[in-house]
Amino acid sequence: MDYTTFTLTDLIERCETTEEFKELLLTISSQREEWEKVIRSIMEEGNLSISSMAEKCGVSRQAVMKWQKGSIPKSRDLFIRIALAAGYSLDGVNAFLTKYGRCPALYAKSLEDAVYIFILFSDKLEHSYLSYQRITEELKLNMDMSRIAETDNGWETGTYMNMLMGLDSLEELTEFVSSHAKAFKQQYEKLYAYVKMYIESNLLSDDSAGDSVYALAERQQWSASLRTCVSEINNKKWYPQRNKIISLGIHLNMDVEQLNYMLRLAHMSELYAKNPFESAIIYAMTSAELEDYVGLTGSDLCWYVKSILESLDYSDIEFFLDELPKGQEDAF
Repeated sequence: MDYTTFTLTDLIERCETTEEFKELLLTISSQREEWEKVIRSIMEEGNLSISSMAEKCGVSRQAVMKWQKGSIPKSRDLFIRIALAAGYSLDGVNAFLTKYGRCPALYAKSLEDAVYIFILFSDKLEHSYLSYQRITEELKLNMDMSRIAETDNGWETGTYMNMLMGLDSLEELTEFVSSHAKAFKQQYEKLYAYVKMYIESNLLSDDSAGDSVYALAERQQWSASLRTCVSEINNKKWYPQRNKIISLGIHLNMDVEQLNYMLRLAHMSELYAKNPFESAIIYAMTSAELEDYVGLTGSDLCWYVKSILESLDYSDIEFFLDELPKGQEDAF
């Protein structure tokens, strides 16, 4: 049965047992199978060999072969590279990002995205990842840091988009970036503040964790990559990745609504019930809330979610287990 996303989310939240959810999970189409068809279609329509696809995307041949077998890219940037290799327009790239990458469309107030948007509207440049690399390097060389604007003019994102569409040269792009650097720096400030608020809340409520982020990370067994994310958030340099946001939400004892709010602050859609992995996260976190594991101190929520994910025995979920603490397998 083809459920709407709203109906499917409601059904997931109503599941009373793991076995009941596993039956529902079988009705959700596999994202891996869908991805395999999409990547093969892109390569066939573009007459792209494995080698040429790898070259266009800046990855190895092995990576492309894995995509052909249903392996889904782990980063938003890879989805952008693939969309460029497919020859998509701006609308096509954005549709591809949101539908298959479950990540935000190109955002004019993001410096990286601004370069991609500039390329897509240029009639002088090849619309490729190679162009992005070259322009990014030239921007770094040509930026006059002494002229970086220190104030944000408060323009809407649409205004930045329209200005980017009208730029005609690298010199104009450099001038644009220099003049509006403050806006680029502020794109995720609300997200950073939200994460920091929850880190402080966890520190205050967890006496045994001490008063440092390091102690909290040790107690909750944060992965090395998650520690890097938090470090970059503190330095206001983090470019959010969807799975890391989900990991942060679980480690910081959020409920589904709070995690969805964090995703929105990252300019992303909420947890997607038609994605097998994210449907499992919705189910696990909803069950955790019913069992009063949400909002507690320490790693109880992490361990509970991990126990649910492991019990599902579903391959599309296994990659996320490394994000969760080890130990207490029999606690739940």
